[in-house]
Amino acid sequence: MKMFAINVYVLKWRFILLVSVVLFAVFNLNYVFCQPFTPSFTLVYTRGNGRIGDIALTSSGDILFSNYPIKPGRLWLLSGGFEKLVYEVPKVTYDLYGVAVSGDGDIYVSCPYTGEILRIVRGAVFTVYVSASKNVGPLALAPNGTLYFAELIPTEGYQSIFRLTPQNIVTASGSMSAVPIFTSPITIGGIAFNSKGELFFSDGPRGRLWKVVDGMPILYVDRRGWSTMYGIAFDKYDNLYFCDWSSPGSIYYLDFRFNIVYRVVDGNNVPIAGASVLVTMPDGSSRMFISNSTGHVALTKALPGTYVLNVSWYGIPVGSFKFEESTSRSRDLVCKVFNVKLTAKDDTGKVLKDCLLEVTLPNGTIVKLPSPASLPRIHNGIMIVHTFYRGIEVAEPIQVNVSSNLDISIPCKVYSLSMRLLDPDGKPLKDALVKVNLDGSIIVNQSYPESGITLEGLLSGNCMIEANFRGFTVAKSSFKLDGSRSIFLTANVSRIVVKVRDLLGFPMQGVRVDLTLPDGSTMNGFTDTEGSFRTGWLLTGNVSIVLSSGFEKKVFSLTLDKSLIEVSQAFIFSWTTVSLTIVITLLALIVAPPSRRIIKRAFPIEVSLEARHNISEAYIEFLSSRRLNVEEALEYRKGIVSILMGEAKVLPRLEDTVDHSVFLISDASIIPPRREVHVLVDSSNLEDIKIISKLIKEYSGKTGLKTIGIIVCREVTDDLLNLLRELKDVEVFFITRGNLNV
Repeated sequence: MKMFAINVYVLKWRFILLVSVVLFAVFNLNYVFCQPFTPSFTLVYTRGNGRIGDIALTSSGDILFSNYPIKPGRLWLLSGGFEKLVYEVPKVTYDLYGVAVSGDGDIYVSCPYTGEILRIVRGAVFTVYVSASKNVGPLALAPNGTLYFAELIPTEGYQSIFRLTPQNIVTASGSMSAVPIFTSPITIGGIAFNSKGELFFSDGPRGRLWKVVDGMPILYVDRRGWSTMYGIAFDKYDNLYFCDWSSPGSIYYLDFRFNIVYRVVDGNNVPIAGASVLVTMPDGSSRMFISNSTGHVALTKALPGTYVLNVSWYGIPVGSFKFEESTSRSRDLVCKVFNVKLTAKDDTGKVLKDCLLEVTLPNGTIVKLPSPASLPRIHNGIMIVHTFYRGIEVAEPIQVNVSSNLDISIPCKVYSLSMRLLDPDGKPLKDALVKVNLDGSIIVNQSYPESGITLEGLLSGNCMIEANFRGFTVAKSSFKLDGSRSIFLTANVSRIVVKVRDLLGFPMQGVRVDLTLPDGSTMNGFTDTEGSFRTGWLLTGNVSIVLSSGFEKKVFSLTLDKSLIEVSQAFIFSWTTVSLTIVITLLALIVAPPSRRIIKRAFPIEVSLEARHNISEAYIEFLSSRRLNVEEALEYRKGIVSILMGEAKVLPRLEDTVDHSVFLISDASIIPPRREVHVLVDSSNLEDIKIISKLIKEYSGKTGLKTIGIIVCREVTDDLLNLLRELKDVEVFFITRGNLNV
């Protein structure tokens, strides 16, 4: 079916050509063969030892050419008068003829020996078409990127030009199919398209250039100072390069005299496509041109004289120019078309998000764009901008005189609010809840972060900030938000420091402190080694305090009306109690062994760790063997807390998930009775010393009792001892496994 269609096409062209020849012979009609042009020509390059087949131009204006009919086929690049090999066929029997270059730089070549048309992309070679008759010759690319080829050898006396179209299915004949578009009775040596998409061909040994008009060949340039004309290629000005096959092979350039090319560009030197250019010629006549995709307007066969050009774009005049022209040349028409950037900003100068700009362009067109907005190609004139944020116009309308490239910032009535909530010491208040209300709407209701709260994109209105601590308001501020502000609030909170001394003025450790706070809640704890008990931040108001120590109890009240309340209390014993204490002390010195600390630095222990369920139980048994009382004990394992002994009223439950055990220990043999907290960690690496140091400080701070650390390890190494010496303000002991040794 395909062969039948081609045969019909060839018969049709035979008929047309026969009629044309008869008309020309009988009537000598000029529309068949018109008067040819006589451009000036220049010898560009001569190969001293080689041939030139087909040629093509790269986007940079360099020349690609094949070495047909020499084998093996090679593709050369001519740049700056030097040849550079671009591609060589894989076999010495293969040749290359046709050459074409796309706008993207892809190269197409034809190989008559195999009948293939190849595509070369960054060094990779692909077959795009295979001719069953192996009859492929010159190549050309139309401005739209469509590939064409001509037969190398006449078929039944004629050569045809074909258009290649993509196929969805790859077949044995390549991935494209050939559609015949023109059959010529004249020899075809090369084919090319000019920038207008007009098809030309050379007639090889006769050295002439033909143009195809409405399916008819028209002589365009006759042979003059050269011998043959084969490969042809137009440059961007529609001047022609062609190759002469006479030995040695040469390349010529045809300059069609007095061609003027104007390029319409904006204020950034970017081409403007679709601009209307009204040209008034030297003879007073006028002609309208439309700039192409690269902004060019070409005047061919121009006459010397004065040219006046008026450029308009979308109906608006953007430039007027006047030139004296006397020779072929190109010029840029820089028009009053500019780029405008609009950016809405709040009153601190920050870019405002979610803002809508309504812009009336100089030609009256209204566009709506999000900020920041880039408006390319705006012609000169007045532009009006309205700015909206959350549906409300937040800036005065501005008028912009577009006469150059502009970058405009639009100041808006949109504000930011920064808030810091501090305790009386100037530090961020922890565990507070902050509410921010703007014109009756709550915009913030959250826990206060230590970094503070920053709000952006706020409209003007009445603002109220309220800080709550333990359910009560401790700070509040109301103001009119009509500008960006930074607010610092100091919470109305207080804290208590209770100091307890004995009869002789020495600090009393382990005194129980119970407080009833202003909000009715309670808290308790014990005095530390310095006899002091310190609270965190409390609500202001009346506080009831109860101090308990063995035989005596003290009850009193305070009013928390400033940031720090310090109170001192002394426990006074009766003379009988004092005398009894002295007697018991003397008896203890004479009869009993000297009073000791709860744990000495080194002594043998008979309890074996391996014989117990776990290390905590072994340590409790060890303490019992030393006649020490374990009041409370907690054990942390994999984030789960278990109570081993007591009710855990004194020992706090930490958020730390590190595996450890903690014990509240008392020794009744010491007067007054003393308490200590022991933190036990099963050692596995050097990091445990840093972990236990942190735990010691946390338990000491929360209980107010002396706290020491116990590390259970397989052996006490020099590395452990060196690291232990670096610790400050903590006391740590080692216990080795097996039979415990402290």
